[in-house]
Amino acid sequence: MEQLERKCLAGIDLGPASVSLSIYHEDKEEMAEECFPFDTGDSQDYIGAGMGLLEKYMELNQIKWSDFSAVFFAMQDPSVESRERLTSLLPEEVKGEARIITRFRAFVEYVFHQERMIWDRNTLLMEYEGGSLRYILIDQIRRARQKAYRAVMKEVDLEEYGIKSGDPEQDQKFSKMMRHFLVQNPANIIFLTGSGFEGNWMKKTLTYLCSGRRVFLGQNLYANGACLLGQNTIPLMDDGMILMDGPEMVYHTIGIVSSEGGKPSYVPITSIGREWYNTRGFVDIILDKSKKIEFFYHNTWANEMEGAVCEIKNLPERPPKTTRMRVSVRFNSQNDGVILLKDLGFGKMYPGTGIVTVFPFSLIS
Repeated sequence: MEQLERKCLAGIDLGPASVSLSIYHEDKEEMAEECFPFDTGDSQDYIGAGMGLLEKYMELNQIKWSDFSAVFFAMQDPSVESRERLTSLLPEEVKGEARIITRFRAFVEYVFHQERMIWDRNTLLMEYEGGSLRYILIDQIRRARQKAYRAVMKEVDLEEYGIKSGDPEQDQKFSKMMRHFLVQNPANIIFLTGSGFEGNWMKKTLTYLCSGRRVFLGQNLYANGACLLGQNTIPLMDDGMILMDGPEMVYHTIGIVSSEGGKPSYVPITSIGREWYNTRGFVDIILDKSKKIEFFYHNTWANEMEGAVCEIKNLPERPPKTTRMRVSVRFNSQNDGVILLKDLGFGKMYPGTGIVTVFPFSLIS
């Protein structure tokens, strides 16, 4: 595995109608892409069907799971049940290496891994699948020296516009709907994905969309985004400059106030822009005289701060600044989780007890 470290990455999109695979080799300029539609009836267990198709493809092409240094799965439904179902189907050698993300995050990862001219303007994804139309819009929310961006995911009510697949007037109605939509949600770059856009029905729609905009059509966007996540992280996301309003996403940071050079400053332990089940963080702190730690929960959407004080009990008596605590944060949902505070002591003179204080939190959304 050491030779393969970061040499070969896989991004896999598991959807209700198809499974897509993107493979990145460090020594190749382009990703290899595959997309496998499901047969009728496979959607009842699309996770099992998708994994079965992947196994067949890998067997035919003599690819092993151990060939990948990391595997990233994008899922439309990342519920606990779906994630557990996927994990149960993974071979043992990849269970610890695989990461599951939402399709929402996969697209944002895809966009911000492109050249700046793609993401430094309003970017829109339209996903038309199974008679439903979802969209993800990425736009700027602050135009200054350091820009910030917002990504939102919502659904369009097609019944409101009388749009039905196979309708002779589908193209005309869809084009009219897009004119209304883009007035309210301007976009310079548009990506189209999903089986609903297949066929030759979009003549008027494409003519309008391509007028003064760049339009791309593809079925591997989510798999590509998942694969790109494995190559490197996005600095803007690490810095908290991308606010993501989508399923499973965390938009609070949890941190403490530290004094450096006599000036107090907020030090986040966790960051935003990730699914709650992928959001963790830790920091080591030294206690002074007090055995109380104040935590701050920063709502990045409303730019509001809420505080909570945790009192640590059952610690042995030690002089000030001889107790080191490891503070770990993990989420159990978008707005709930626990903070774990472990006593590490201070070297051989003041050995740690290993006592862990559990401090639950519930965020105001």
